[in-house]
Amino acid sequence: MALDGITLHAITKELKEEIIGGRIDKIYQPEKEELIFIIRNKGKNYKLLLSANANYPRIYLTEENKENPAEPPMFCMLLRKFLQSGRIIDIKQVEFDRIVKIDIETKDELENQTIKTLIIEIMGRHSNIILIDKATQTII
Repeated sequence: MALDGITLHAITKELKEEIIGGRIDKIYQPEKEELIFIIRNKGKNYKLLLSANANYPRIYLTEENKENPAEPPMFCMLLRKFLQSGRIIDIKQVEFDRIVKIDIETKDELENQTIKTLIIEIMGRHSNIILIDKATQTII
């Protein structure tokens, strides 16, 4: 089933209810185009799956366990560097498009508060996951 803007609106609403305010404990990349974020919120762990797979792009909370590779890919290491231990402060869908933005408050190398935005574009074979610095709007 294709993921349309209306379905994504319902998913985004659920994500807001469950994980806003949560802290990112772990990030891993079990497959080339798939990420799993372990988020601790309200005394519970949530697994947020993000996929930019060309055939089945998606974003949702899951209970599924996937094997964590011994050697994390570069993108996963980049996300860990900038987002791990960060707090999710906002989740929004861009109008009714298939784009979700997750704002994460974290600290930089000098312990200054900073906000990063993870953009998930669910566009079939053009799907993408992009990390930007919210203040400068530059891709990291």
